[in-house]
Amino acid sequence: MLRLKLYFIFTLILAAIDTNAQTIGSQAQQPGQKLVVSNIFIKGNKITKNYIILREIEVKKGDTVSEQKLIHRLKESRYNLLNRKLFNFVDLKPVVVDSNKVNIYVSVVERWYIWPIPIIKYTDLNFNVWWQKKEISRIDYGISVRVNNFRGRMENLFILLQNGYNKSLQLAWDDPYINKKETWGIGFNAGAVINHEVDYKNVNNRLLYFGEPFKFVKKNMYLTLMATYRPGYKQLHSFYISYNYFNFSDTLFALNPSFAYKYSVFSYLSLRYNFRLDYRDYAPYPLDGYYLEVDLNQNGLGLLKSGVNYFYAYAIYDRYFTIRKPWYFAYNVTLSAEPNRYRPYFLEKGLGYPPTTLRGYQLYVVNGQWMVLFHSNLKYELIPKKIVQVPFIHSEKFGKLFYSVYANLIFDAGYVADHISYTESPLSNKFIYGTGLGLDFVTYYDMVFGIEYTINRQNQKNFFISLVAPI
Repeated sequence: MLRLKLYFIFTLILAAIDTNAQTIGSQAQQPGQKLVVSNIFIKGNKITKNYIILREIEVKKGDTVSEQKLIHRLKESRYNLLNRKLFNFVDLKPVVVDSNKVNIYVSVVERWYIWPIPIIKYTDLNFNVWWQKKEISRIDYGISVRVNNFRGRMENLFILLQNGYNKSLQLAWDDPYINKKETWGIGFNAGAVINHEVDYKNVNNRLLYFGEPFKFVKKNMYLTLMATYRPGYKQLHSFYISYNYFNFSDTLFALNPSFAYKYSVFSYLSLRYNFRLDYRDYAPYPLDGYYLEVDLNQNGLGLLKSGVNYFYAYAIYDRYFTIRKPWYFAYNVTLSAEPNRYRPYFLEKGLGYPPTTLRGYQLYVVNGQWMVLFHSNLKYELIPKKIVQVPFIHSEKFGKLFYSVYANLIFDAGYVADHISYTESPLSNKFIYGTGLGLDFVTYYDMVFGIEYTINRQNQKNFFISLVAPI
């Protein structure tokens, strides 16, 4: 009797949508039958333009597809829309309106897009390094204004005004689609940063700092122009050309003759290419799919008399899959190379510089010319994704939220090869690893709060806090 009642209610709901509507998979379709996408209806987008949403849906009006392919493409379309970071919730429903015609109903809950955020941040590499000394004087403050989905066209606008220990001005903007085919985009990033204190050397895998309270020891002005090309849904090609101006204190050269090139004041041009292939289900905290990124960066083009000639490349591969719910596994492999004869300190890369970390070694920096890192998580879903409506918040942008909690078993390992300053770097040219346990809380607006307890090869035990997905 209960089943009959439920079936009757369900039939009435469908009838309210369309008197001829039938769900995908009902008896109306023959096995292998092709379906024609009759129309796509969108609701919930008060700001976002329809064409931005339609760009992410992997079926178009008039397409003819099988039922199986339609279901798969709608699933991928949902991932596409979520990973654009425009919506907190996305739902796509196919409804058959004729023997071989189907309508797609798209429902979205938009995010809040304008974020004026006060700046209170530490000047160190990460929170865990700053927390060791807890020096209030090493705090920057100010305000930043981020406008996501500017004009409803998925443009991003960013303004930063920062005072405190380091001063900074920044203006950035990008538009993902400037042509009719919605494949090419442009953007720019301009600003200036002046520092009272900078690190000038890495000794025993700890950064040494030099600062003057009444003078600036580093001044940097920059301008970057960007072009992007996104031919499909999962690939993104980004091209950058940048101009950098630097003015360093002479004292930095006295402390470290290899700090920079022979000039304390110089400028140079850079070219950079970045490629991303993203098949993750939810980019801020993936449980399924994979991600590939390749980045090539040439600093110095020989057009300005600065002597800068520095090449850097890295590649990242992430893989996520379900073992058997509630168990998940993820791993990451990161490779980087700096095949340069001369390496000025201020351009150095390596383990410990964001975003490259090894859990258990968050307090260390390991410079080198070649690096390979491996990260892994065995994940257990303690609390599956739950959707909650906060009764006293009426706006869906904030009142409707989701959360989930995961426990992690961690194992990371890495090797950093260094033939230049290895005598002052005990962790270079050695296999290092860390293991431990972690707990992640995931919620809307891409927020991830993590706490980790780790043990590294040196048998050092620490608690760490993280604000991003572990992999």
